[in-house]
Amino acid sequence: METFLHQLSIEPKLLVYQVVAFIIFAGLFWKFAQKPLLNILDQRQADIQATYDQLDSDRDAMVKTRLQYEQRLASIESEAREKIQAAIKEAQVLREQMLADAHKQAESILDRSRIESQREREKAFMEMRQQIVSLSVAAAGKVLGESLDTPRHTKLVDDFIGLVAKGEVSETGRGVGGNGIGGQRGTAAG
Repeated sequence: METFLHQLSIEPKLLVYQVVAFIIFAGLFWKFAQKPLLNILDQRQADIQATYDQLDSDRDAMVKTRLQYEQRLASIESEAREKIQAAIKEAQVLREQMLADAHKQAESILDRSRIESQREREKAFMEMRQQIVSLSVAAAGKVLGESLDTPRHTKLVDDFIGLVAKGEVSETGRGVGGNGIGGQRGTAAG
């Protein structure tokens, strides 16, 4: 074996010294350097674990925050939808109210128009009645102012009605020109 070690250029005494020195070095290292190195490794492992824990915590917080934002967005969308629906309902109520008011106003206008039309009709009827009375009085005055026989009386009434129809007789029973019926002046004698 010594020849084999010599061939490899290894000195057996030197090898023994190196092994003993290594064992002494390992013992001293184990005694003095092991605790500080293990403490450093433990500290490094704790730092890495703390980093992982912080990342997990941040990720959980991020997920929680995202869920809160999603809930808040859903809530905002729901509120916006509710406000839009409320505005639509309010607009529909307002529209119906406006239509009802318009119908009431239209009915009121129609009622006023009917009443006014009835008043105008009554007024025209009263005016026509007054004119008929005036014309009748004028006709009676004419009849009384002249002595009439039946043909003359019939002709006088026909002439008077014709003048009334043409509008040539005023309320006083006189012609538009101030003459009597038919443009003739009635006399008491004849």
